[in-house]
Amino acid sequence: MQSEDRVIHFGVELIHKPIKHKKEALQKLYFELSQIRNAGYDSTDFTRMAQPRFYSKQGKRSQSVALFLPDRVLMIEEWADIPMSAFLERVEAMAAKLLEFEEFDSFLAHTATIRSTFALTHFEDARVFLLEEVCQQANRIGPHFQRPIAVGGLRFTLPETDEYPGNIQVNIESFRQSRSEVYVEVKGIFAQKKVTRTELDVVLDHVRGVRSFITERVFPYLDQYDLPAGDEE
Repeated sequence: MQSEDRVIHFGVELIHKPIKHKKEALQKLYFELSQIRNAGYDSTDFTRMAQPRFYSKQGKRSQSVALFLPDRVLMIEEWADIPMSAFLERVEAMAAKLLEFEEFDSFLAHTATIRSTFALTHFEDARVFLLEEVCQQANRIGPHFQRPIAVGGLRFTLPETDEYPGNIQVNIESFRQSRSEVYVEVKGIFAQKKVTRTELDVVLDHVRGVRSFITERVFPYLDQYDLPAGDEE
């Protein structure tokens, strides 16, 4: 398996006490972010004040979105074309300004989600790799479902431990848009401790931790199965 994956999505939720976002405060926030490197957005949408948003679009698919919900702010880089370091600068700037402008002084919880794809070396079809090689389900699915399989894979939920913070959800699937790639989504949910303005590094470290889980845990797990025919142990 190719060790260099292709990151296609960054996401962070900053969860706070329920409030009603004010347009004037969001306009000020938008301006302040525009003055900070890697933090600004190109446009705003206040047509639905229950879900106002900032956004930028790049090319045909890439977009950056900050969606403001009553109890959280969702920050997304979809089909990301920026490095994680730039995304973390945006998250840090947004979090700090929110605690300055809005009616709360801490985040009650936060989540971090990263999606990426790995190219297979010895298999042409990720469905065959995951279902038949990893899960050993050859000739055991079709006779019962009696339909072609568009996407198949595995899902894990890993609870928080004393050594590892956060609940981790892992989704590993065949990638619908590329036959020979494996799609990986890892989401960390961190709700044990409030985060104040002086503790924003905790959020950034948890995003890095989710990224490391993909490269240091998921990759070697999958790589042990991506072997030439006849080399299986």
